[in-house]
Parts: sequence; C-alpha cells; structure tokens
Amino acid sequence: MPTVLITDDEIDHRELLKLALHRLGFDVVTAGDLGSALDVLSRGGVDAALIDVRMPGGSGIDLCRRIRSDPDLADLPIMVVSADVHRHQIMTALHAGADDFLAKPFTRAELTSRLETLLGQRNHAAIRSAAAARAALLAARHAVPPVTPIHREERVAYRHTA
Repeated sequence: MPTVLITDDEIDHRELLKLALHRLGFDVVTAGDLGSALDVLSRGGVDAALIDVRMPGGSGIDLCRRIRSDPDLADLPIMVVSADVHRHQIMTALHAGADDFLAKPFTRAELTSRLETLLGQRNHAAIRSAAAARAALLAARHAVPPVTPIHREERVAYRHTA
C-alpha cells in the first residue's frame, strides 16, 4: 500500500488521520512542522502528503511551494487538509501546488475516496504525460518538411530587383 505523510501541528489530528489511514491499509509517517516534513520527504518513500495549513516553522502553503520547487518531489500528490475554508485560503493552497483541498471536518469515506483518486491521478498522469510527449514529437516530425539546402544560384534568382 502507498505511504502517506501526514503533516499537522495538532498531535490529536495526526493520530486520528493515522489511525483512519492504517485501517484502510495505508502506511503512514507523520510530522508536526515544516522542517520535520521536509526531513521525512528527503528520505524518500512517500507516495502522497496530507498537509495542514497552520503549522509552526512555516505554513502548509510554504510546504507545498517547497515540495513543488524540489525536482525530486515535484510530482508528489498533495492534499491540504484544513478547517480554514475561506475561498482565498483554498485558492492560495491550490496556487501553491496542492492538488486537492479537504475541509475539516470530513468523513473517513470522503478522505479515502479523494486520497485514492489523487494517488490514481498521479500514476495515470505520468503515463499520459509520457505518451503525450511521444505523440507530440511524432506529430512535429511529420508537420515540419525536411530542410533542403539552397544553392547560391537559387538565392540570386529569388532576389528582388527594382
């Protein structure tokens, strides 16, 4: 099963999420702040991240930006989980690189469904991206006519005289 990082400054929230995900068969690692989360991520093996917005040492929004700016982590599925559901906060999280935003409180079924969808989309997105790149390359090769060299005599013939 995939490994999920839970980053939340509230230990009770971390433990509840951890318990729910363990029951569903996920492996879980936790972090209480931005620095700890980056440390866990640097070790590898994390397949998705659930990130709270408010944390010591930097916000979940900052963590999203840091993940997206790291080439090794840029494709990591991120779901921001927060009680702060103002439109501005949601848009800020999405613009920072979050793939989804889950409002607290939520049901276990909603969490599970959205997390599994997020994990599935990443796997399919990588496959689609590689296939799309190959298709674009083939289309470009067929769309551009081969370049033929122009000889000096031909260039002279095309020169406009007044």
